Amino acid sequence: STGQHPGGIVVVPNYKEIIDVTPVQYPADDIDSPWRTTHFDYHSFEDNLFKLDVLGHDDPTMIRYLMDYVALKPLEFPFAKAEDIPLDDPEVYKLLNGTDVIGLSTEDLNSSVASFGIPEMGTNFVRGMLTDSRPETFADIVKISGLSHGTDVWLNNAKDLVLGKNVKYGKIPFSEVIGCRDDILVYLIENGMEQATAFEIAEFVRKGKPTKDKLKWDGYKIIMREAKIPEWYIWSCGKIKYMFPKAHATAYVMMALRIAWFKLYKPILFYSAYFSKRASDFDVYAFKGGEYTITKRMNEIDEKGNRASDTERRLYTVLEIALEMVKRGFKFNPIDINKSMARDFVIGEDGKSLLIPFITVDGLGPNVAYSIVEARKDAPFKSKDDVMERSSLSKTLFTKFEMLDAFGDLPDNSQINLFEFS
Repeated sequence: STGQHPGGIVVVPNYKEIIDVTPVQYPADDIDSPWRTTHFDYHSFEDNLFKLDVLGHDDPTMIRYLMDYVALKPLEFPFAKAEDIPLDDPEVYKLLNGTDVIGLSTEDLNSSVASFGIPEMGTNFVRGMLTDSRPETFADIVKISGLSHGTDVWLNNAKDLVLGKNVKYGKIPFSEVIGCRDDILVYLIENGMEQATAFEIAEFVRKGKPTKDKLKWDGYKIIMREAKIPEWYIWSCGKIKYMFPKAHATAYVMMALRIAWFKLYKPILFYSAYFSKRASDFDVYAFKGGEYTITKRMNEIDEKGNRASDTERRLYTVLEIALEMVKRGFKFNPIDINKSMARDFVIGEDGKSLLIPFITVDGLGPNVAYSIVEARKDAPFKSKDDVMERSSLSKTLFTKFEMLDAFGDLPDNSQINLFEFS
């Protein structure tokens, strides 16, 4: 509950109680919580107990959102199920090794790849990896995922080999460097090493033990040299602290490429899904103003440098994608009290715009946003007074809505026209 996983669950056999194994405490001092936590690191008992890591992921929610649209307009798509979204489209791959495929330049995006908003591929760190490696195949992209989740696998290691910065070993093709833990096992076996020994070495390396048990690693290096494993490969293994499993990397890439298909071929739908289901920080004034205000807000955050808050850094990522969207010819429509949704960025009738939802207003939480939508179900709002009476808007939020022109041409009051009854 307070670690990296929303649900890291330690499982004990049914003939034992957890207190037989570890003292327990309340999570984050919440004495009403039905769950208990251990303050021991998992590795203290990993040889004896089973642990489930229940990960939280926005990506399946995003896929569901996209596929709901596919179900509504099946004739617009070459597939009906998420599993049938192509994973081998070379045009989609171009999003990960350039910007031309979406008609923009490196200068337009301030990035040499167009991977913004694609799961696992849009961060500064991974975009740097994509720029250095320029992946062209599915295998290349899986390797990128493995490298980005490992420790001392890319930085201080494979990056120097790929770019030829390692003076001793020269330039090594990206396709040959180690990306996932499985790569080591397969490579050693393919080079004639006995399977059990190859497995021992692969496990030793992927757990980062070469730097911890140097004596044993010296022994393994002798075995690897006898198998004629290249020196650069042995050096690379010796630098690794942690490696990602290939199946895990492949699952991430499959999800990423399915979402990337929409970014290329159905861009406004992609942006609708991204802002509705993955973004958590917004600047409604920047969105409303288009390219100029989005760029201005990004520059303000840039100028702060290390003084920028975590919220501003998260917002910056969202603004990067918003800027890309408007540079591709799309726009944000301002909040409309009678049309905007609580959380979702709805595609406009023109097919080239997104209607900004209520949740984007600073200080407006989901409960208030949904209260507006629920009240509207009974009848459209007739006036500003009507909004105040039938929603949970505070005076402060009401003022913000006025500044955003969210009420449109609604009159100030809801006085009944007596002539209607004459």
